[in-house]
Amino acid sequence: MKKLILSVAAVAALSVPAFAQGIYFADNSGAAYDTTINGAINTSQDLNLELLYGASAGSVTTPIVTLLLSSSATPPASPVAVGGVYSAANDVSFLGTILEQTGAAFTVPAAGTGFFQVLAWTGNSATYPGSTPGATDGASSVFQETIASGATAFPADISNVGVISLNTVSAVPEPSTLAMAGVGLVSMLLMRRKIS
Repeated sequence: MKKLILSVAAVAALSVPAFAQGIYFADNSGAAYDTTINGAINTSQDLNLELLYGASAGSVTTPIVTLLLSSSATPPASPVAVGGVYSAANDVSFLGTILEQTGAAFTVPAAGTGFFQVLAWTGNSATYPGSTPGATDGASSVFQETIASGATAFPADISNVGVISLNTVSAVPEPSTLAMAGVGLVSMLLMRRKIS
């Protein structure tokens, strides 16, 4: 009898954390939001996307899923485990709305109210470039979603993302380049002085 009680307790303990998770779709196509690239609405360019999660607005750092243009992997059966990397092909549809085309539902660590942020960038970098010179990237504001619990719940859409503005980071000259230019300019002025 004791073994049966312990077995039931162990199964219950394992199922509680799993049931406390939530699921969501990478889809804001039903909302009037878009992505822009250097100020223009992005109507056709696929993007790399990463969705981050946090229990509070100041702790949004856990990657839920990363969709990369350089990946050909398709998500497995839903709900997909936290932290996977899959293909970003066709993840941006008409007028720049986000839509993960396979319709996969992605796992979120906790159900209820969660805070999220979407990172987006162009090119074949496997990670968000941030302020890398020449990179075209941008991040949404941190937004809040209500995530239903349990694998049988209907997943929420990421409808509160808002506009994501991607901008190309200007290349900043290396300090040594500026120093060399300064030395050259001073040399030219000294030479000119000697000649006249």
